[in-house]
Amino acid sequence: YVPPQVRKAQETLDDKKREELRRLKKMVNGLINRLSEPNLASISGQMEELYMANSRKDMNETLTDILMNACVTPVAMPARLLMEHVLLVSILHHNVGIEVGAHFLEAVVKKFDELCKSDAEGKECENLLALIAHLYNFHVVHSLLIFDILKKLVSAFTEKEIELILFLLKNVGFSLRKDDALALKELITEAQRKANTAEKKLQDQTRIRFMLETMLALRNNDMRKIPGYDPEPVEKLRKLQRTLV
Repeated sequence: YVPPQVRKAQETLDDKKREELRRLKKMVNGLINRLSEPNLASISGQMEELYMANSRKDMNETLTDILMNACVTPVAMPARLLMEHVLLVSILHHNVGIEVGAHFLEAVVKKFDELCKSDAEGKECENLLALIAHLYNFHVVHSLLIFDILKKLVSAFTEKEIELILFLLKNVGFSLRKDDALALKELITEAQRKANTAEKKLQDQTRIRFMLETMLALRNNDMRKIPGYDPEPVEKLRKLQRTLV
């Protein structure tokens, strides 16, 4: 039994809390909507102030929800936009505390795992994978996680997984080679083995061949062989990150 006056106080408190969270969400949303490379410094500064003024838990949950809604859509998101959003997380992760990146990463990975198991037709998986790739590009996660995801994709080896492997390698392949060339070599060997056994099953042979060619280009450090590979945007934002962290 809860006495009426206690219950009333509790309800008032809940309403007050809801109102506070609503206000916080509105403020964070306003900042995220304006986010772009030129104003990253001022927006990350304002975000840090919000972290100081509010509970970490509320801020982490609000920020993660808003970023997930903005980035995980059924259509492919522009790469630049995803990079800027993840760079903001990375700056807060380094300046406010590692739980910022941890909270966001957990939400992204859970969602990625859930969507990979489903037969979702949209581009959500690619968008989530791009977020994970950029969390690695901007030093929030270690290459171990990326290798784990690649191993998981290689072991499943359906057409959907092959597309995701290609997508991930195009985003972070050369960084992985720098971080752990041996692990990349082992992954390539495993993918070749899978490709040999899967050849009968998979209709689209050209994609498999293209994936193996991409992997060999990575192993030989040959950037020209990878269509559409452009390290410039990530490098530019990494420089910006160094000035803000």
